[in-house]
Amino acid sequence: MRDIGAVAVLVLIGTFGFMIIEHWRLLDALFMTVITLTTVGYGEVRPLSDSGKLFAMFVIFAGASTVVYVLGDMVELFVSFNFELRRMKDQIARLSGHYIVCGWGRTGQEVTEHFMVKKIPFVVVEADPVLARRARDAELLVIEGDATSDDVLLQAQIKKAAGVICGLPDDAANTFIVLSAKELNNEVTIVSRAANPGSESKLRRAGANMVISPYVIAGRRMATAVTHPLVTEFLDVVMHAPEYDLRIDQVNLSEASVLVGKTLKDANIKQQSGAMILAVNQSGKLITNPLPDQLFSSGDILIALGTEEELKKLAALAGIRRD
Repeated sequence: MRDIGAVAVLVLIGTFGFMIIEHWRLLDALFMTVITLTTVGYGEVRPLSDSGKLFAMFVIFAGASTVVYVLGDMVELFVSFNFELRRMKDQIARLSGHYIVCGWGRTGQEVTEHFMVKKIPFVVVEADPVLARRARDAELLVIEGDATSDDVLLQAQIKKAAGVICGLPDDAANTFIVLSAKELNNEVTIVSRAANPGSESKLRRAGANMVISPYVIAGRRMATAVTHPLVTEFLDVVMHAPEYDLRIDQVNLSEASVLVGKTLKDANIKQQSGAMILAVNQSGKLITNPLPDQLFSSGDILIALGTEEELKKLAALAGIRRD
């Protein structure tokens, strides 16, 4: 925009200069300015006076300087853009244990906003050039391309990824992403959006670990909000409100955990960490509101409620280090 403005100002100066010095009409002065600046060699519109020749030389030198200036800006922009792309590719190549967000529409933007707050590593895959540019402007790691392509998923380091989020509005495209992702990394966790509730079973058969229908979730949430407003408010505080320190998180028990082999009562988790155990996932079975005699084993996943500091203490008891 700045370069265009410089050229426009020079054209105006040249046009009005020829009109004043040579007393030409507007079209002749404009035509003379343009052919002088572009050095096309058509010759003068009319014979020039000595003053007109001096002014024409000024326009030529000013035009040449402006061209050099504009070209310099273009080269700088090109080099800077390529450098940013190379830097971004290097950062993406070093990712491991990250999440791949396919689609940066409204759903994808909500996901990445949550990841940024939680400082979770991720990369965005977006086919729309406008959205991809907006994501880059937001300083996100972005791959501009079709997420259904194996090559694009490989660029996103799918083989080292912890999870994939399929947030496209097209169920067919999400199904293709699930199939490709599972083929490239069978261990990756995949969560997919389903615009049509009838697509949920197909996405699960394709390999999605969890399928979420925004319309179903929104309907249930609205029904709960009107019938149980305090419950909805509590869940909002726990899951979404950054001004409150209360969180629900999951913690995996390692083999080195001091909790392994102990019951919930003997572990004294509440007394040692302050966190409250809401549920335990044991061998794929979710046990809600576990009893005091619930025995912990290596590989169990604890669902806990607490502050960030309390959850860190729980992670330490589980044999996991959190920074």
